[in-house]
Formats: sequence, structure tokens, C-alpha cells
Amino acid sequence: MSVVINFREEDAFPFALADFTSICGFKPESEKHKRMLDAGMGIRERGLGTIEAKALLAEYGPDVVSAGTMEIGGVGLRCDSLYQMDRGKIRKVLLYIVTAGECGCDSEDIMDRLYADFWGTAYVDAAYELLRQKAGSLYIGEGAGLELSSAFGPGYFGMPTEEVTNFFQILDGEKIGVKCLQSCVMVPIKSCVGILYVMEKGAKVPESSCMHCVGNRRGCQLCGKYRKRETEPESEM
Repeated sequence: MSVVINFREEDAFPFALADFTSICGFKPESEKHKRMLDAGMGIRERGLGTIEAKALLAEYGPDVVSAGTMEIGGVGLRCDSLYQMDRGKIRKVLLYIVTAGECGCDSEDIMDRLYADFWGTAYVDAAYELLRQKAGSLYIGEGAGLELSSAFGPGYFGMPTEEVTNFFQILDGEKIGVKCLQSCVMVPIKSCVGILYVMEKGAKVPESSCMHCVGNRRGCQLCGKYRKRETEPESEM
């Protein structure tokens, strides 16, 4: 069962502003950057009506996961990262689709369109952060001994980008106005899919160096970095 979560723009804005400033590389001490930020804020104001931050969240039990894959409703998702996880300590699997909406721009100016694109990225990142907060409140209770994993998904932590299409076989993206084309491109463009795991605290997860891995048909066992980590003795304190 999936639930639709709508986020208020005023809640998303602080995250989006920080992300937008970071993407642009603005420095607060620079007068030039302050003027550029003002211009960017103007583009945001003009496009506010096209920003619709929302998410679709679905919960599944740990029985859907196995080594290198998960299967939900007869649809398989290749997840090489599962080779490196304590699967026995996974308590819930959360699949999601997040979108910021169209994030349109009515200007023909290249810089205006660039700022609008940056705002779209910033708002989809903000929607994800709000989703994490919501998931934390729903599934991670005080003293429960559980924690929320980092995000896993197509294009990182060993999941091929083409797995995007399988997310849309499992989840009905139309509920939040998102569809996936045959090319694996999502519409609206400022959308993303992923997986969060509710796990026991301290459970083994892939190292950060695996984040940008797009997967290997034979799994992590043929990865040089993975084999090296598994065979190296732990350093003594």
C-alpha cells in the first residue's frame, strides 16, 4: 500500500535555498553573489506556481529482499548493495517517488532558465529531505533501536539506471503526476526514485565509496574494491 505525501512550499524552501546557494557556488561575503542570488530569487518567485513538492511512499517487509535483488509483486529490482548489507537486520523496505513538479520558467533568457533548473533540483532535494523526516517520524521511534539508511536507487550503490522502469511497475507514479518514459526518463524531469531501509542500529551497510557504483552483472563479488576490503585484516586500535 502506498501513501501520497504533499509538502508545503514554505517547509521545503529552507532546504531548497541552502541547496540552490550550494549549486550556484554563491558565497555570502560576495556582493556580486548577493546580486546574483537576488536575481535567482526573482526567478523562484515567478515559478512558484509550478513547484509542487510531493512524494509517494510504499512500505514492504524484509521478506522482499535477498542477495543482490528484491522482488515485489512479481517485479524484480536488482540491488547489488544488498550483497554488502546485514539483510537479517532490515526491518522494513521503503520505496519512494519524489517530485518537485514542473518548476517552469516563462523567460527566454539563458541565465533565467538555468536558475529555474537549479531551483527544480533544489526543490526535489528538499522534498527528499522532508520525506526522510516523515519516514523517520513514522518508523523510527525513540529508543526503538532502529535507524533509517541512506538512499539507494538507480545510478548509485550498484543499481543500474534502467531499474527506474521497474519502480514504476511497482509504484503508481500517476498518483503524484509522475510517469516514466521508455527511455527511463521521468516526467516531470525534477523527480527521483529510491529505497530507504529501516534497519537495526549499527547494521552493516555499503561504504560511501560504493555510492557512485552503477552495478555489475555478477554483483559485488567481482568488484576489486569490495574483494580488497573483505580480505584485508581489520586494523588494530
